Amino acid sequence: MIDKEQIGGQRFGRTTVLPVIGELVAQPVEALVCAANRRGLMGSGDAGAIRLAGGADIEREAMAQAPLTPGSALLTSSGLLAARDVRAIIHAVVNDDLGAPTRLDTVRRAIQAVLLVADEGRFRSIAVPPLGRGTGPDRLSMSTVAAALVEEIVGHLRRSSSRIERLLLIGREEEESRLYTRLLTQARDRSWPEPR
Repeated sequence: MIDKEQIGGQRFGRTTVLPVIGELVAQPVEALVCAANRRGLMGSGDAGAIRLAGGADIEREAMAQAPLTPGSALLTSSGLLAARDVRAIIHAVVNDDLGAPTRLDTVRRAIQAVLLVADEGRFRSIAVPPLGRGTGPDRLSMSTVAAALVEEIVGHLRRSSSRIERLLLIGREEEESRLYTRLLTQARDRSWPEPR
């Protein structure tokens, strides 16, 4: 029987990358990734949902390390989310301030930093939302963000001996899941040929 979660996933080395539709804070993983800004403030969206579910201590920990460098990542505790077996929150610094426009090169550097932090923390499972998508007229499109995330993740997995066993790419709609599935299949075919 095929697990519904496995549909659309691809294996890269020891890591299975899976598109999942749902809320970030509801995922059964050891570390959640959220978009962050230089001040460490957790506004709305996924960061706000993490703060709401995990408590204000998560935001205080991030703010205590400010100012943060765009394109970097930092680790904090998971607060009340520890009761759900979430061990940590990885904050991907993708913009200067709440609501500020996000640049694609910053998102790329931030996801690279996230994966290094995840490997250093020896997390076996992480969930990543579409970092830097944001809101407003200057926002990056879902297709642009998704392509960058998949490219950086696959590149990292090719270059390293990552300990991550399961990496969930979180989407909110079926269309986003299909986009991730298509991009993962293309990346697998292009960058990770089957051994002969």
